Amino acid sequence: MRLSIEGETLRGKATTFWDFPRRKQTADVVAHKVDCVENTYRRVEGTYRNPALGYSIEIPRDLKATTGDQAGPERGLTISLPCDGKIVVFGEPNSLEWKTPVEGVQAALGREECPSGRQEVTPARVGTLTGAKGGLVCADRVVKLLLAFRTDGGPMYWLRLDTHRAFASKDGAVLQNIAASLNLIPWK
Repeated sequence: MRLSIEGETLRGKATTFWDFPRRKQTADVVAHKVDCVENTYRRVEGTYRNPALGYSIEIPRDLKATTGDQAGPERGLTISLPCDGKIVVFGEPNSLEWKTPVEGVQAALGREECPSGRQEVTPARVGTLTGAKGGLVCADRVVKLLLAFRTDGGPMYWLRLDTHRAFASKDGAVLQNIAASLNLIPWK
């Protein structure tokens, strides 16, 4: 292929080459310069508000949270924990039409790849909402989930902790504090 540069455009001809008898083919080539997409991540401190899904949460002062990594509309954020753990908080429609938060947590835990398969799901408070919490211990990895449904049939809210077994107690307390801070705001 031979190309020439014309400003921010490359133009040229591409020619096939075969290692067997065949008629040579050519094609015109035009390539336009495209600027890289700007990083859409943003750092969040203090109160995170998501009016599209009708909730807010408080991010602990000493932790870093980022959002903007999802495809499509913003649903939530990721909070990085000091020892490589993370808490993900997001809202979404109840598209699987679970009847209760317990049913949703059981389904989510059932999809986890974990040899123990032992799950415990119990009722829990998430802000002012009644929800469910559950968890799994998979070797040295711990997963804890909280789920609550908006009372008026709107979105549901997930909080997920992924951490190392050695930090499960400390990181679990951070998860509980964040869950307690969930506040319903006008849903737009």
